[in-house]
Amino acid sequence: MHKRYTEPLTLNQIAAEVFVSPYHFSRVFARATGVPPGRYLTSVRLFAAKRLLLTTDLTVSDIVCGVGYNSVGTFTSRFTRAVGMSPTQYRDPRVAELLVVVSHEYSCLPGMDEMRRARFLKPRTPGPSHTISGAVDVPEEVGPVDVLVAVFPESVPQGSPVAFEVLSATGRAEFTIADVPSGPHVVIAAAVPKSDRTRSGRMLMSSTRHPVRIARGLRTFVHLPLEDVQETDAPLAITLASPALAFEGKLSRAACIRQTVA
Repeated sequence: MHKRYTEPLTLNQIAAEVFVSPYHFSRVFARATGVPPGRYLTSVRLFAAKRLLLTTDLTVSDIVCGVGYNSVGTFTSRFTRAVGMSPTQYRDPRVAELLVVVSHEYSCLPGMDEMRRARFLKPRTPGPSHTISGAVDVPEEVGPVDVLVAVFPESVPQGSPVAFEVLSATGRAEFTIADVPSGPHVVIAAAVPKSDRTRSGRMLMSSTRHPVRIARGLRTFVHLPLEDVQETDAPLAITLASPALAFEGKLSRAACIRQTVA
């Protein structure tokens, strides 16, 4: 999928590559990655589209042809629905300033001050809200890390989190995320080592993979053991700049770490 996402791949074609039935492939793939093959392929394509939107001057039409879509209208509507802003809006500099990238190819996490500022400016979701508590475990050899723990309505998020918290951690660290709306949510943690942050490029992550139920009267606790990003992890590119704030000029520039694998 990573090599051929520009092609009109079907489930039958992908399953045939490994000589199994589509049904068996779907079941094994979802068990290994946490998401069905179709959703994984969509995440790969949207990840590529976001990269091109933020790093090139290509038109949306050119990008559509390069990421496996045949129609600009279809791509634009799916992108807007998934991300919460149109491809054109996504090119706003404030989106890139608070970009979080989790991928085996390269990683990107804003600075702690920028993430805290984004959390402070994030508008509260209307309606009842609740609290999620939990703990992250950092491998001993990694040392101190900066951690983002974010809550999303889907297992492979494309848009901004509904709520998030940032913390520094060594070993085990507990956290509490406030203002989480009711419903099923997935909690994802991403972390980078504090040491040599600008050149390391190392990213660790963890996820509940399956939704946890958030509701009044429920005490929700999640355990997130951080591990190095794997090639089988669905690539993520999300921004902490919510659509309501991204275009108001309130967010300062953030420093990202990037590592490109040849």
